[in-house]
Amino acid sequence: MIAWIVLYIAASYLIGAVPFGYLAGRVRGLDLRQQGSCNIGATNAWRVLGWKWGLSVFILDFLKGFIPVFGALNWLPFLTGDAGGWDFNVLVVLSCFAVVLGHTYTCFLGFRGGKGVATTAGVLFALNPVVACVALASWLVVMGISGIVSLASLVAAVVMVAAGWWIYPLFQAGAVSPRILYVAFFTVVGALVILKHRSNIIRLLNGTEHSFYSKKSK
Repeated sequence: MIAWIVLYIAASYLIGAVPFGYLAGRVRGLDLRQQGSCNIGATNAWRVLGWKWGLSVFILDFLKGFIPVFGALNWLPFLTGDAGGWDFNVLVVLSCFAVVLGHTYTCFLGFRGGKGVATTAGVLFALNPVVACVALASWLVVMGISGIVSLASLVAAVVMVAAGWWIYPLFQAGAVSPRILYVAFFTVVGALVILKHRSNIIRLLNGTEHSFYSKKSK
């Protein structure tokens, strides 16, 4: 059983590590790490390669977050035997972390990857659609008002953390709830998304961050 679990978590990392944005750029004869914002995420792919490529990269990055976590939620109970216990929840959260870390620190590109927004969205929709929809709604509102993807992503990350703390019980029947692990996941990943956007934060503070609708790339 332990071997299967270790293999699943390792596979989750490797799936998350597939750099679809980088591969899309290579198909077009470009290295996204040297174009636009020098990031392999969907936003930079959209700007540099066009909306069809950008949308494709987003969907693939989303799915590589959704599929491993959805699989963990539906397959791991057969190994742990308890879908509500600590063992099960620890393994699901480890799978979530593995996917996100695979994307943001991919072993295929010297452990330098994307900012994790699309992949984290996929993880969220598999793990808790309510938290995912709240975060998505905040992203859409900020994006609609400002047109700045980085600002919308940063706000969505904060909203995701707040929604996780609000929805999941920290204590249950007088004891610490295993679901506290999900709160920890939201908090750490939210912090990671913010950390990966630190250059964008500097530009936001300086007033030099460009709108998504601007022809000039970040």
